[in-house]
Amino acid sequence: MFGKMSGRIAAWSVTFVVVSTLAGCDAVSFMDPDEQDGFAQNGGGDGQNGSGGDAGAASDDIYYVAVDGDDQAEGLTSDTAFATLAHAGSLALPGDTIVMLPGVHSPQVVLEDFGGVAATITFRGEGDGVVLDGNGSSDVGIWCERCTNVTIEHLVVRNFTDVGILFTESTGVTLNSLEIHDNGFAAASDWAEGYGLHVEHSTDVLIHDNDVYRNGPSPQVLGHWMGTGINTFGNTDVVIRDNFSHGNVGGGMLVEDSVNVLVENNLITGNQLDATVEEWWDGALWVDGGHDVTVRGNTLTGNLGPALQISDEDNQQPHGYVLEDNIVTDNYFGVYLWNFGTEDLPPDNIVTLSGNDISSNTRQDIWIEAKPCPPEDPCI
Repeated sequence: MFGKMSGRIAAWSVTFVVVSTLAGCDAVSFMDPDEQDGFAQNGGGDGQNGSGGDAGAASDDIYYVAVDGDDQAEGLTSDTAFATLAHAGSLALPGDTIVMLPGVHSPQVVLEDFGGVAATITFRGEGDGVVLDGNGSSDVGIWCERCTNVTIEHLVVRNFTDVGILFTESTGVTLNSLEIHDNGFAAASDWAEGYGLHVEHSTDVLIHDNDVYRNGPSPQVLGHWMGTGINTFGNTDVVIRDNFSHGNVGGGMLVEDSVNVLVENNLITGNQLDATVEEWWDGALWVDGGHDVTVRGNTLTGNLGPALQISDEDNQQPHGYVLEDNIVTDNYFGVYLWNFGTEDLPPDNIVTLSGNDISSNTRQDIWIEAKPCPPEDPCI
């Protein structure tokens, strides 16, 4: 199908920097992804200095990273900054902050079993012009797997072939005030369609005040799946608020198979949703599966395709969708609802609409299909 692909992420074919803050782990290692889990679980740390310490004990150190830094320095001031995020991450304990100084930083980082319950570890850009750049060849900027209480904020993340920032199986995730652009243009994995931000199978997630644009396949190939600016799948307790998702090749935002989600005050505009080779449309904001999802106060305008798409693709019988006080105007379609077994609005316990301005959409304001796929090739 086009626009989203469910499922667990697959192994990657490149070498990463792996960092863990669980007890008994070495600080940093370069290795094949197939060896990552063994490193994170079976490292030989001595219980001292950072990643070998107690991840449950709160700390308040600030580590600095600069493009002209030195990983042999102490890293505790801007004048003694480290050279890499990986080295700073290997020392960070819950409560610590890693400050990236202005410049173009290029290494990609995988964080496994990182963080702890005592406090948040924060990665923060200092001032303007702090960039993590994939140079058109690296596939993921920051990968965080089984992370606990991690915040990433005030960075520009660009030019990664598959995903800008990825979280999986994590809790306490905050992505704040990021500029995420030109990622996912040449996704090579068998699951990623090209994303700016991707969060899956995680809990307690905040995605706030991010500028997300020009992510997804480039050039667009009609008849092939499309990307997403902010892609979320299988999460619980999520707030997606005050983001600007625009000009992506594919959806602006996806909420799939997730529970207790608030999507509020986002501006979603100018996303390229056209997959008409198969008469399949991506959604500027697509909500599918899960339950108890509130979409409130968003503005969706100027999108090529359905601005707000609500579906039950896998026959999960979702419920508790609330669509209120949204502005949905000047798109190709306004609201597209499908696979709820009716060509009328679904019952109120499934979808409730109130206070929305759904008007002036080119082809149709509200489009409802019971089952959009032909019998010989059903969706369900």
